[in-house]
Amino acid sequence: MTSYNGLKALEEQIRRDLQYLNLPLTNWSLTPNHSHHQLDVAIIGAGMSGITAAFALKLQGIKSVVFDQAVAGKEGPWQTPALMETLRSPKHVVGPALASPSLTFQAWFKAQFGDEQWDLLDKIPRLQWGEYLQWFKKMTAPYVLNQYQLIDTELSAQGYILTFKTPDGEQRYQAQHVILATGMESFSEPNIPAFMDTIPNHYWEHSYAGSDYSRFNGLDIAVVGYSAGAMDSSATALEHGARSVELLIRAKDMPRVNRGKVAGNPGFTQAYSQFTDAQKWHYSDYVVKAKTPAPHGSTLRVSRHDNAYFNFDTQIKQITVKNNKLHIDTTTGEYIADYLILATGYRLNWQKHTAFSKVTPFIRTWGEVYRPPSDEENSEFALYPYLGANFEFLPKENCHLSELSNLYCFNLAASLSMGPIIGLIPNTNTGALKLAEHIAAKLYLAHQQQHLQQVKDSTEAELLGDEWQPALPYRLRITQADSVE
Repeated sequence: MTSYNGLKALEEQIRRDLQYLNLPLTNWSLTPNHSHHQLDVAIIGAGMSGITAAFALKLQGIKSVVFDQAVAGKEGPWQTPALMETLRSPKHVVGPALASPSLTFQAWFKAQFGDEQWDLLDKIPRLQWGEYLQWFKKMTAPYVLNQYQLIDTELSAQGYILTFKTPDGEQRYQAQHVILATGMESFSEPNIPAFMDTIPNHYWEHSYAGSDYSRFNGLDIAVVGYSAGAMDSSATALEHGARSVELLIRAKDMPRVNRGKVAGNPGFTQAYSQFTDAQKWHYSDYVVKAKTPAPHGSTLRVSRHDNAYFNFDTQIKQITVKNNKLHIDTTTGEYIADYLILATGYRLNWQKHTAFSKVTPFIRTWGEVYRPPSDEENSEFALYPYLGANFEFLPKENCHLSELSNLYCFNLAASLSMGPIIGLIPNTNTGALKLAEHIAAKLYLAHQQQHLQQVKDSTEAELLGDEWQPALPYRLRITQADSVE
């Protein structure tokens, strides 16, 4: 049974925790002409990363405005397009909580359902995580503008000029710093294999499309891939009445060990930024080549259906449409399906999002900086942004755009440069804190002389002059004492 009173008590505890820590700090920025449309920090995206960054900035005494193209309450992928039943992360994950343990999912869950239900919980249900994030947003109170779609980003001497498409027409904002907390969509697009080039769109979709799976009732579905996304799509189709699901898997077997999971300790998290370029590349290349298995529960969610078929060592050679059916020619024979789902991941495409077309030509990439050994060549890695130590984009060589370092890649495209502290739930708080502290320093340094002048011009008196009485000269006091004797 849900406890409303328990949640109210938790919310009061959070207010006390922040009060005891003297948080959040009052705004101290000296940015000139600060107004509603002239911002210290703009955050693009009000999902988990965006609202965590906004809270981290607030704790540093920095105001920000968060922009999201979704309607209020629908931010992030948790309602759609995500399809997993539960999160991959363990239930005790800290997630976005900063400054107070009472802001964690565990505290939120226990306040409503109690310790016994917590002990029975295996993994966090996806939709419940979405509810928690909405509560977290309510408690941390970022300033969010919904249904604001970024359509243009322009770098100027005064900062970034951001143009948004809104229900009230185009709106322009000027921001000194811009954080791109745009999740999977950041500079990326679905990775669509060439064998789909001639297949009409109404026969297939990418697994991240977020469509209505109820329309697959009674249909034969083919799913390409073995990833977590492939399992989620397959299971959801089967649960909505698909007649069969054929999983077409290039690998000869499922990978069994999640290599990246072993590295999830504070030492690795803190040390990654000190790795050399070669060490960062080698680690990421190894994990990718070792392959990441789908979660245990996600795979069982598929295999418990008798009409789910795991076809290994099956590579697609060609697909044709005959009599409104897909005929899929593979290395293990022909498969016939009504619809195809591609769980083929994402790839970077710097030209995809026109909102950044005035900025992306100047962004430095890994391919321009590092040349790996021949056995570690990876064309996808070469496209990743080569970031500074604090998520900041860097300009290409011989491109004198130092202002580009006020644009931050706070999304999965940062993973090669920054490690697993962004886009993944366990280290979201670590990444947000690192970014907020960096921006605080830059905002101060941008107006260092004015801050110093504030020190020199300060008039607030600690002592009023009536806290003491000046002593008589020592010799006079001695003389007076002798005369008394």
